[in-house]
Amino acid sequence: MGKKDKSSILENLALVTQIGISMALPIVAGIFLGNFLDNKLGTNVIFLAIFSILGVITSFLNLYKLTKRQTKGK
Repeated sequence: MGKKDKSSILENLALVTQIGISMALPIVAGIFLGNFLDNKLGTNVIFLAIFSILGVITSFLNLYKLTKRQTKGK
């Protein structure tokens, strides 16, 4: 395996890791924030639902921006 192949594998691994983190982090943060606000304000699950949906939307926007940036560079 040449140096170029190893470099390509590491670049792809970094990209997959970045995609995973940029998708998981906003969703998890939305769930924690929504749950925290529901507990503090005594509401049922309204903030959990709102912030979970916002986390998913943010995740897909991050994925779109990352994909656009990666395809622009090639």
